[in-house]
Amino acid sequence: MSYLAQNLEGLRERYPALVQTTQENRGGLLTVVPSREGSPSATHEGRWVHSGYDPRKEAQAWAEAQLLEWKAGELAVVLGVGLLYHVEALVALKPEGAMLTVVVPNIAEFNDAASTRPMEVWINRVDWVWGAPGGMAEQLATRSMPLRFMTYGSAARLHADVHRDLEAELRRIVAAKQSGRLHVAVVGPIYGGSLPIARYTVTALESLGHRVSWLDQSPHRASYDLFASGREPRHRATMQSRFADLLSLSVVTNLAEDPPDLVLALAQAPLNLAVLEHLRKKKFLTAMWFVENYRHLTYWQQLAGGYDYWFVIQQASCIDALTRAGARQVHYLPMATDPALHRPLGLTEAEQAEYGADVSFVGAGYANRRTLLPGWLSKDWSFKLWGNEWEGADGLTSLLQRGGTRIDTETCIKVFNATAVNLNLHSCAGDGLDPEADFINPRTFELAACGAFQLVDERSLFPDLFALDEMVRFRSVAEVPSLIRTWLADSSGRRTIAAAARRRVLAQHTYAHRMSELLAAIGMHQPDRIGAMVRGDRNAGVLGQRADAPPELAALLRRFPSGQRVELKDVAAQIKAKGAGRELAREELLILMLDSYRAETRDLV
Repeated sequence: MSYLAQNLEGLRERYPALVQTTQENRGGLLTVVPSREGSPSATHEGRWVHSGYDPRKEAQAWAEAQLLEWKAGELAVVLGVGLLYHVEALVALKPEGAMLTVVVPNIAEFNDAASTRPMEVWINRVDWVWGAPGGMAEQLATRSMPLRFMTYGSAARLHADVHRDLEAELRRIVAAKQSGRLHVAVVGPIYGGSLPIARYTVTALESLGHRVSWLDQSPHRASYDLFASGREPRHRATMQSRFADLLSLSVVTNLAEDPPDLVLALAQAPLNLAVLEHLRKKKFLTAMWFVENYRHLTYWQQLAGGYDYWFVIQQASCIDALTRAGARQVHYLPMATDPALHRPLGLTEAEQAEYGADVSFVGAGYANRRTLLPGWLSKDWSFKLWGNEWEGADGLTSLLQRGGTRIDTETCIKVFNATAVNLNLHSCAGDGLDPEADFINPRTFELAACGAFQLVDERSLFPDLFALDEMVRFRSVAEVPSLIRTWLADSSGRRTIAAAARRRVLAQHTYAHRMSELLAAIGMHQPDRIGAMVRGDRNAGVLGQRADAPPELAALLRRFPSGQRVELKDVAAQIKAKGAGRELAREELLILMLDSYRAETRDLV
């Protein structure tokens, strides 16, 4: 029988729009089948949405697992609809003072659930949001309670793209409202392309007001290279791996001496799996921003389960691969720019002559670049090539600047500013355009921030980041010469497009934007920890106004500036400073005792 009418009647008073939308849309997304236990279960495209044996028991176990973290005063946001067994179980177990919201990406699925099972007893004890991801994000953002996301995996996979877009929209909203301050330890690589990105990350976090411990590994580059000198490849790899393990232990020591709220590593940071597991045991929160193509550098396979959070520059296939390898939380976070560094420059005549050309390319000599660039040369325009690893590149040697040495960032910026048409060709292992064009390189954002015009190969993620009138893209090798010729003849058009791209990156694509989004994403999954800090709930003014704050503690908190984040150690220091010659209150003694315990147990090694 269909339970749709009686279930919708229970919703009609609070959610008339949802009732009407459900009545106007048919079900049929799910295939409802009986489970072995007898209650209805469901499949979608041949895969189970709930257990085929006992969906109630499965949902109950899942709900009980959520209670390990779900706290009073939090709003649980459930991703995954199915037949709503798991939501019914959560309603029965909901902590006092907590609330529950269910995201409905597809009304047909909700229709299937409401038609299949009687829910009128509890269906009105749940908040429901539905519609487009942006609209749902706006609704969730208006809630006054901290959000805790709960994903019912087997049902959530039906609409993973909607959930990803919802969370991306929501974290942008949350990022704009951040008022709290964190202590973030940033661990960079010994060398490589992610090293400057680590430095930009540090600068961005500091610009947002966070305290940053920069654990810079680049001073060890000379020692790392020394282990490679004169050794067989097998011995070289062993020595360098052992040296990286030593640096991992050094990082642990630094963290023990000044424990951060978050350990943020950049790609190729020397943190091995044993150290990451040790940090987890000591309750340190870790995140990796993997600013690499996951298909080319695959060491993530060994480290996937070690980090609490992964942030990646590719989407579906990359996120799926990391999840299969054991990563618990994987989020898309594209590259960006530092506009204080990458900026328009006024060049002297001498600089324009040295760095300028009709067409330039800056980058390393990957195979596809060696193959394609010679075909884009012409007597109709001057061409300069900058970068290293171009040895033996036939037809390009005479164009190579500074003998093919690696150029620094300031030189890159001058080249970008001095060039009429900057070519931006993403690297790939083959000899043509990247057939799996699912990431966008840093150069795209850096050229845009410089106000420089670029021709860039088409990427699948461009629609999310740049409009068509903000960047000229090419889809085939053959069209590049004609595009160069067209745009060299249109200086006004180049300036218009470059200016639009610069406005976009300044508004949405700086490293400050990315770090705000990263912290917002972690905060939404850690609402009582990072989330509380980012929201400013640990600031003195907020803590002092809490209804459950004892008068003695409130008086102590008033000694701090209202916007200052206050931790146990800070309050203890205030008590000690004011404690000489007076009898301490009971609350003060308890704070000192807890701080003493904290100090004794913080050692990591």
